[in-house]
Amino acid sequence: MSCSVIGSASAAVCVSVLLVFLPDVSAQHQEDVRNSFELAARAADKASGDDYAKWFNTFKTTLLNIHWFSQQDGREEEVKGLVLDSLNVSKSERELLTRALNALQQKAENEEALKLFNQGALAQVNQDVVSRLLFIGGGSYHGKFQLAICSEKNGAIAVSTSYVHFSVDGAQYSSVLYADGKVETKTTLSAHVLGLNEEQYRKVRESIKKKLVDTGVSEQAPVVGL
Repeated sequence: MSCSVIGSASAAVCVSVLLVFLPDVSAQHQEDVRNSFELAARAADKASGDDYAKWFNTFKTTLLNIHWFSQQDGREEEVKGLVLDSLNVSKSERELLTRALNALQQKAENEEALKLFNQGALAQVNQDVVSRLLFIGGGSYHGKFQLAICSEKNGAIAVSTSYVHFSVDGAQYSSVLYADGKVETKTTLSAHVLGLNEEQYRKVRESIKKKLVDTGVSEQAPVVGL
């Protein structure tokens, strides 16, 4: 049975992960990604607290256990400027991520999605969090977030994830590190490309959906206005 294909790009938040789906991703694969990433992010939140390295390790291990696999892993590196400029994605994909982040912040219809993203991204949630994540605000906080772009080719789904964790201490900061020591910042980024073993995942698809339904709480929300 073939899956229908969504005709335009779309986005969703699953726990603290912002997912952007390119137009070629089937409806079934969009559901598979959302459910898999929600399950993994919830497991990571439960296991790790504010230990951000442990968070991502738990997140990825959970995905591997439900038949996702690593296609490519990037080493962790320190970001010296804008995070969005440092992502290893195409210009059009970066623009989609920026539009999705802006839609989260600017459209009232995305209140639920923004709340999910904020709660998982920062230890202390503030209304201007997305501005901070785009590095145009200021404050003192520690946190993490994850951006993911999902594409499909010849029926195979691939998810390019960029996991970022950061520490900022100071009243104000900008997209570049201050040399005079007024602001202490450290932002690290690791990139990973994940594929899905469709044949094996099909065997656990319904049990994953049931596990999420049985919690009685959905931690997925669409992003409108992309």
